[in-house]
Amino acid sequence: MKFFKKGKAKFVICKDQNVNSRDSFINPSLEEVKAAFDDHFGHQNDIIYRNFIIQNMNDHKAMLVFMRDITNQDWISQQIITPLSEIEMKHQYHGKSITTSLKERVLTTGDVVVVDDLVKAFDDLLSGKAILFLENEISALSISVSDWESRSVEEPTSQTVVRGPREGFTESLSKNKALLRKRIQSHRFRIETSKVGEITQTNVSIAFIEGIADKDIIKEVKRRINEIHIDGVLESNNIEELIQDQTFTPFPTVANSERPDVVAAALLEGRVAILVDGTPFVLMVPVVFIQFFQTPEDYSSRAMEASFLRILRHASLLITLLVPSIYIALTTFHQEMIPPKLLTGLAAQREGVPFSAFVEALFMEVTFEILREAGIRMPKSVGQAVSVVGAIVIGQAAVEADFVSAAMVIVVSVTAIASFVMPSYNLGNSVRMLRFFIMVCAAALGFFGIILGLFSIIVHLCSLRSFGVPYMSPMGPFNLKDQKDTFVRMPRNTFSSKSEFLRKQTRQ
Repeated sequence: MKFFKKGKAKFVICKDQNVNSRDSFINPSLEEVKAAFDDHFGHQNDIIYRNFIIQNMNDHKAMLVFMRDITNQDWISQQIITPLSEIEMKHQYHGKSITTSLKERVLTTGDVVVVDDLVKAFDDLLSGKAILFLENEISALSISVSDWESRSVEEPTSQTVVRGPREGFTESLSKNKALLRKRIQSHRFRIETSKVGEITQTNVSIAFIEGIADKDIIKEVKRRINEIHIDGVLESNNIEELIQDQTFTPFPTVANSERPDVVAAALLEGRVAILVDGTPFVLMVPVVFIQFFQTPEDYSSRAMEASFLRILRHASLLITLLVPSIYIALTTFHQEMIPPKLLTGLAAQREGVPFSAFVEALFMEVTFEILREAGIRMPKSVGQAVSVVGAIVIGQAAVEADFVSAAMVIVVSVTAIASFVMPSYNLGNSVRMLRFFIMVCAAALGFFGIILGLFSIIVHLCSLRSFGVPYMSPMGPFNLKDQKDTFVRMPRNTFSSKSEFLRKQTRQ
């Protein structure tokens, strides 16, 4: 299979390249070390320089550097200061350096690393670690005492279920990795972390299951992330836009979720997860179109129930995309297709309306989109009331003022309700945009225009790829085995956990 299209690399040039030209070695003089920190960071009040003497090491001078707001000072006292003050007389180094000996025989905290690079010490300080420098030593100890403020694990708000786990990802990368390891307790589960962002130095982790995930996809994900050069990464969408196969498409080619069970299931299918520190939304690649109609509840309920609901979601997609366009085409070009009684009623309703069906539909759809956006952006206590009451009042007033017909209000209402059925917010936005495109096609050429519009959308969908996987898999190219979990969900004993289009010929 040809996995990856050739394309231009996605780069964003940084405006500020903060490169330290001084030598990166650690000076044996504590005063020079402090001067290097002041030169690099400036005189910051939240950087603490704690000078003290280790009495039982021949009064050896030491300096502990840490940031006050992101470290736990109780841990510093218990795990660093107290052990150093309780060193036995005539401490033996056994031929090792003082820093190595302290790491192995004195400091009790779990994460202690010997650092001999000053630039590395700068980075560790920003990560919430305390750096211990000793007089006349050219190496230091980087000790993990970080204490970042983070939100506790709560139920996700964007993907709610009736039956299923209630845990959701948080903004803490360490908590998110723990939630995944809680569900995948296997030695084959891998998490690799790197830093992205020249200024923010954001931790970005790649998670996959060795032997299930395709090695070529893993390699491609790493390559695309390593080629990202931007000032900062503040949300997973900053990564998503720079690694997706095609930018100018209304359809999402990278999936995201804030549910650990969804991400764990994707990893078991052979996908790769991308976790970004500071956001609860985890990216998943590769992704296919049919995946956006699947919900966690499909696999927490019986197959017949899940199949019925999945068919309902696909029907809602067609209603959302086509109903306003069909109404425009029927009333403008194909009146002979409307039953006589219904046609008489529609004609009576539209008798006083001065606008065409297309202008009617455009006015009502735009108005509803404005109300929807206002309901999302306003405070929760008033947002829902504004959207619901606003729609009722405006719709009723527009009918009474002969701006639109009553039938158009019904069409727009049915379309709006159907749009809420789609479980993916990103795909819902795509369909909402394409609805206006199909409406224009219907206003220009009737049903022939609708067919041309649908044909162009299908061709575009078939041309998309997500990390080398055809976006319309398993329908195009067609795979009979994977139809057991597309439009319907067959019982679990009839299909494997991994899709055929992600399966290797030899599985470890």
